[in-house]
Amino acid sequence: MGLELGFETGQETAITLVEFLELLERENVGVNFDPANMILYNKGNPIEALKGLSKYIMQCHIKDGTYTKVDGEWGEEVTTGTGEVDWKAFFQAIEEIEYKKDFFIEREAGNQRIVDIISGRDYIAGIVEEDE
Repeated sequence: MGLELGFETGQETAITLVEFLELLERENVGVNFDPANMILYNKGNPIEALKGLSKYIMQCHIKDGTYTKVDGEWGEEVTTGTGEVDWKAFFQAIEEIEYKKDFFIEREAGNQRIVDIISGRDYIAGIVEEDE
């Protein structure tokens, strides 16, 4: 039917997700990579996860977050550029893995989402322009 399915990162470690995808053996199933979710759920370093999942990534979210201060609870989603995703390292890794697909800015929390999305876009544009 021409469908593609992307599992979103964060609920499990990158290693667990790779093991699952290898067992599944489906070319049309991959990953929607969300670096913030790796932090929010405390499931590993997002840069290492990005590299480990590289051959399965179908799209990437631009979203930021902070690690939890209480075991068993989520961290906090924050405006892109104000959290703990190392965006310079993220885009260096994106270049290394030769990712050429889409990015989507995601903002699920907060009460000024449009302002936060614009701020995140501008922050990322500054990093990308800096690297050119």
